[in-house]
Amino acid sequence: MVKLLIIADDFTGALDTGIQFVNKGIATQVFTKMPEAIWDIDESTEVLVIDSETRPMPAAKAYDTVKNITGWAKAIKIPVIFKKTDSALRGNIGSELQAVLDGSGHDKVYFLPGYPKIDRCTVNGTHYIQGQLLEKSVFGQDPFEPVKLSYIPDIIAQQTALKCACVKRNKALNDIKSDERIVICDVEKHKDIEERLDELQEKDELCIIAGCAALAEALADKLRFDAAKPQSYRKSENFLVECGSLNMITQNQLDYAEEHGFSRIHMTVEQKLQKDYYSTQEGLEFLHKMQEECEKDRCLIIDSIDREEDKKGFMEANKLTMNDVRALIPTAHGHIADYLAANKQDTTILMTGGDTLMGYMKLIGCTQITPVCEIEQGVVVSNLKNHGFVQQIISKSGGFGTKDVLVKIADKILNQKLTSLKGEEKHETDRIKRNYYTNFNTNERR
Repeated sequence: MVKLLIIADDFTGALDTGIQFVNKGIATQVFTKMPEAIWDIDESTEVLVIDSETRPMPAAKAYDTVKNITGWAKAIKIPVIFKKTDSALRGNIGSELQAVLDGSGHDKVYFLPGYPKIDRCTVNGTHYIQGQLLEKSVFGQDPFEPVKLSYIPDIIAQQTALKCACVKRNKALNDIKSDERIVICDVEKHKDIEERLDELQEKDELCIIAGCAALAEALADKLRFDAAKPQSYRKSENFLVECGSLNMITQNQLDYAEEHGFSRIHMTVEQKLQKDYYSTQEGLEFLHKMQEECEKDRCLIIDSIDREEDKKGFMEANKLTMNDVRALIPTAHGHIADYLAANKQDTTILMTGGDTLMGYMKLIGCTQITPVCEIEQGVVVSNLKNHGFVQQIISKSGGFGTKDVLVKIADKILNQKLTSLKGEEKHETDRIKRNYYTNFNTNERR
């Protein structure tokens, strides 16, 4: 029986929220769309996660999507609805909070946006990233969803006229006015979330809530679930990072990993943006060579980070929009992962960027994925079945993780630690890689 529905606005968010319950052995299912029938949900499932994929949508469409999911949940009598939001407040925050209220018929939604464990805090209604105002952080320069405000009621007011209340930590919820329907609660420490949930339980108002993975972590201990023994990841011989994120945090992680033992390949503009590339002979040859590289290299990065001059020229020549680019790059990464699955290659694949894994799942027509465990804070290991083969997939939001997170994961995943590589071996591998890939791309363009 489903006790909790989580509505996420992107796929990595769906996974990093759902995993908080999986970590405690709670039966959890993650869907990339609303289940077509109630029997698609396992009888044992207690936490249902639906990725609404609404973050890049226009506000009105995001509202309709979330309201529809919320109404469906109300109809099948799911008692608690959790609107998962981005911990950096990207996306359609205002319209989606209004949508869960309108779809549920409830009077108020309690919004706890902070994630103190990764230094994202709310103080006096203002959001901070590692001590910086949100608008001054890297998320203020996000290429798709830059956040230009830091005071949360101002962010919400861009999309809804519903009134907000801001409640300081250690202050009770006693003075909320009847017309203040979005209640923003300060979060500076994780215990602030735990104490607020206790208060809501005592008031019997723990039914419509909003926040990020930190809220999910606390909620897993507050609701009554039937817990089993948690699972863990499996070891593999090879580790592939597919990067579709433009976030500077991720780019720094890639650079650090390359400096510490990873080989690296940069996709050409055709490999990223040519719509029919992977149905051509050149595209098939590229996929085959990527499989060979994965077999040879214990740790490999394939990134789609742009050279702006190349991308701009290709977009103009092929009449591509930024929305086209946003869809094509994840699809390109998906073709690589799909080829590895078709050839039953047991390489653990980490996909970074919310759109990257979703692009793969759309490509293969997959609507479910099974989260297994959290390998690092906010980094989720899942199993995905494709071509009758179970791939171990790791998902990471572009803005998550320390500089050395990829190296840490490699040392956990690999049968032999990455850090045991000798410097001269790494140098020789890089020399060969650069020569090989330059030659391949040169020949390809002829």
